[in-house]
Amino acid sequence: MLAVLIVGLLACFEVGIRRERHEHRANRVEIVMDDQDFQSLARSYAYDQRAFLIALRRAGLTSLAVQEELGGQVSSAPNAAFYAGTALLDQARLTGLHDPVFAKLAVHGIRNDEVYLVAYDAPTAARYARQLPLKFSRRAVRVLRAALPAVYAIRTQPDYFGTVGLGMPGDRIALARELGLALVPRLQNDERFAGPQIDALLDDAVTGNHAHTVVFFGLRNQVLGYPDNIDAAANAMRRLGLDFGTIETYDPKQDQAGNESLAKDLPYQTVRVQAISKLELDKLRPDEIVQRYDLGVRERNVRVVYLRPFAHQWAGRSIEATNVELVKRIADGVRAAGLRVGPASPFDRFETRWWEIALASLAVPAIVLLLLLELGAGGGWVLGIAFVVADVLLVAAGFAVHHDMAVRKLLALIGALAFPVAAFAAIAPGLRAPRAPSTGAAILDGLRVLAIALLVTLGGALVVIGLLSTPLTMTEIDRFTGVKLVLIAPPLLFLLLYLFVPRWGANADPRRLAAAPVTVLQLIAGIVLLGAGYLVLVRSGNQSDIAPSSLELALRAHLTTLLQVRPRFKEFVVGFPALMLAGALVPSDRARWGWLFALAIGVGLGDVVDTFSHLHTALAASVLRLINGAVLGAIIGAIAIAAYRRWRPVRT
Repeated sequence: MLAVLIVGLLACFEVGIRRERHEHRANRVEIVMDDQDFQSLARSYAYDQRAFLIALRRAGLTSLAVQEELGGQVSSAPNAAFYAGTALLDQARLTGLHDPVFAKLAVHGIRNDEVYLVAYDAPTAARYARQLPLKFSRRAVRVLRAALPAVYAIRTQPDYFGTVGLGMPGDRIALARELGLALVPRLQNDERFAGPQIDALLDDAVTGNHAHTVVFFGLRNQVLGYPDNIDAAANAMRRLGLDFGTIETYDPKQDQAGNESLAKDLPYQTVRVQAISKLELDKLRPDEIVQRYDLGVRERNVRVVYLRPFAHQWAGRSIEATNVELVKRIADGVRAAGLRVGPASPFDRFETRWWEIALASLAVPAIVLLLLLELGAGGGWVLGIAFVVADVLLVAAGFAVHHDMAVRKLLALIGALAFPVAAFAAIAPGLRAPRAPSTGAAILDGLRVLAIALLVTLGGALVVIGLLSTPLTMTEIDRFTGVKLVLIAPPLLFLLLYLFVPRWGANADPRRLAAAPVTVLQLIAGIVLLGAGYLVLVRSGNQSDIAPSSLELALRAHLTTLLQVRPRFKEFVVGFPALMLAGALVPSDRARWGWLFALAIGVGLGDVVDTFSHLHTALAASVLRLINGAVLGAIIGAIAIAAYRRWRPVRT
């Protein structure tokens, strides 16, 4: 069975190596400015938009995100106008229509159920001529005047017309092209669109333009083609070589409708987009903005940094200079992470065949059986063969019915829990060993216990990597649903094993424990531990409802600056020092506080697997995080051992 375990772990390791190579090749990060917000800021402060964009491009800006012009924005456009039929009729009755264009409109018969769209230049007129038949039925659109200024009558209501996209403004596209900025089209879905309309919309936005990535928007927050024609949108994007920008969110309610379906259709043309809302942007300091984007690029496979202009001064700089400096620092952070600034690069083709997954999954039944044998649960080679056969049949069945990810997640969860428990079993002799004769020997014993525990626990991380690494998990379209359980189950399992299994030395009697009175101190300790467990759960993930304190945020920032990837407090402050110190306790302290150390060790080892369970985090970043945590944890553990032995110098 040990040979089966080695085969499974080697297969997982091979998948991990291939994954790291794919992550390394996807090394271009696109820095994008929202054009609509940029125009608003530049006009508010009378900045020269062309000169401003040139400065931003020199600082590292790669792209301009140009949004479709909405009908409600036409009234503020310099080359177009629109009027409701009711408003024109009211004006005609009151003062007459003195403008020759509108006087001629009256000849055609102004209707109160129409709106009238006027284009004053040829590119805008041509765009409206292409877009209006797409967004409205041909019977609803009349061309009242083909020559400039062109006039179109659309039978619709003004409020609905205000929400309809009319294509991307040609002057903004031309400005981006002139300045050497790539175009990021921001297109709005229409649920009535079928394949031909989707093709026409994308062709009009992309053809002849330097565009690589498209990001969707709209009042209903939908991807193109939702709900019935997402496949048509994916086919059109494949034909045009367009990447789909999936926006990183932390609340499922904020996800774009159809986001997951489109990403699954385009697994090798999907890139993660990180943006900060305008409301939140006003509450952040510039260095916090830089740090947040830097974290996303380094640790969460973000390949599109989506910027909105910052409307405040920074360290005596003007608002214009502030935004240029922000872009420069973000670009510098991208390069410092070993990445390049340029068109966003998605993960290229990364596939694992069913037999590769079957080989990788062998580590799960092997470790479960070995753990059962270690705990004295019995079983032999017959049970081992049964476990392996059941595992292979389960994987094959999952692929046969196209639900292989559900099977892989189940097996990954079992492995993620079994390996930390096996690590706890492996270090049990070290936790019962006699006290070392010197502080140096105690520290060496602690380091040995830490190394063994990490080595075995990493088997669980390898299983998660080998079974669940796909482009969709690496872009967080698909997630490992067992992450919370990986955090909370090991401490509880460790506590039960420590208290009731003789291998760890406590061998408590459950009936005696149940009959024993509960003291006030024990009650307080229980409440504190429950509160700590709740905090561990709600604080897991990239964001939570409970924000870190200012002290913790400052410490995180310093650790990130110093170490590139910040280690986790649960590892280097709690779990790893507890691993080292537990074996140095005198028998009386071990009897009194050993259960608490078992909980702390469970928190640390569970968090090791949890680190690698966030599959959207680059594998290299997770490895560096663990190394940093192990080094810091070993230092803190050594200090704790030295302090403890000084405090308890006499054997007890």
